[in-house]
Amino acid sequence: MSPAPTPDHQSISVRLVAFLFQFVEDVGIGRVFHAPTDVELAPDDIVQPDVFVLLNANVGQIGEKRVFGGPDLVVEVLSPSTMSDDLHGKRDAYERAQVPEYWIVNPGEKVVEMFTLENGTYRSLGAFQGDDVLPTQIVPEWTVPVKRFFASK
Repeated sequence: MSPAPTPDHQSISVRLVAFLFQFVEDVGIGRVFHAPTDVELAPDDIVQPDVFVLLNANVGQIGEKRVFGGPDLVVEVLSPSTMSDDLHGKRDAYERAQVPEYWIVNPGEKVVEMFTLENGTYRSLGAFQGDDVLPTQIVPEWTVPVKRFFASK
């Protein structure tokens, strides 16, 4: 069994959920979920993203016990115990499932790397930090600076 996420990891996840909720559920464009929620990308490929978004066009993927098919946006917050899987295994699975946007949050660096699908393959739009605002196409009107994801110490 994997160790529980760190308090810092959970704080970042909660902040992401709170901001996404404001821009997705409060305006009525979709639903926001957080771990542990199973997402069946394919019959042999079940993951539990830290945070993910389903837009209204895809809420039919929500089953009684899991979500079936790729979300519109997946966010993974890196932890030492899951870093390799988040950067490689899960990234490849999300790409195969054609998840349009994938954000990788690095707590140590206070950076978010953003990937979007381009011709079926992920392309990095860059690493964002501080006052940068992620250029997301999934969450319209997004205005949250990256620094807001990280608790000030």
